[in-house]
Amino acid sequence: MRENSLRSLPQIYHHVRNIPYGSTGNRDPKAVYTSNVGSCSGKHILLRDFLREAGYQAEIITMFTYFNESTPVHGSFPEELKTIATRERVPDFHHYVRVLEQGAWLNLDATWHDGLARFDFKVNHDWGGSNHTALASVAEREYPAMENIIDLKADLVSSLPQDQRDLRAKYFRLVTEWIATYAS
Repeated sequence: MRENSLRSLPQIYHHVRNIPYGSTGNRDPKAVYTSNVGSCSGKHILLRDFLREAGYQAEIITMFTYFNESTPVHGSFPEELKTIATRERVPDFHHYVRVLEQGAWLNLDATWHDGLARFDFKVNHDWGGSNHTALASVAEREYPAMENIIDLKADLVSSLPQDQRDLRAKYFRLVTEWIATYAS
């Protein structure tokens, strides 16, 4: 998975950020890299690993959020997605990367790719490397940084009541299908 040509913080960030979003259920960074599609978890593990390979100190932060409350609703959403997006609270455990740059910790969220900019998603297209990026969602609470976020996320998701797990799964399936159709 080495990208030897990527050295600067903005180059690495934008390389991973522009991998199209897709909640495929596979959070393995190698799969995200080879398939060129990934969710916040897989993309942020990949971003952390690339940053570390380039010599940066980086970690992943997990937050609990109601993900749909920070995601724009577009007129091209199918009715079921619009209904969930506007009438429900979709629980999720979202991730972002924290990287140490010139003595300061910066928050980097690489969830959304450029194809989503025209739909008002927070794509962070112009990020230059010296400040925080906009996060894809608002944290209700954050968890301490952990290396193994794949198991952490699985445990946290499984702790949700079944109806909330089902709602979450449906929402992300519908968002992924919509992105594949309108914003690839």
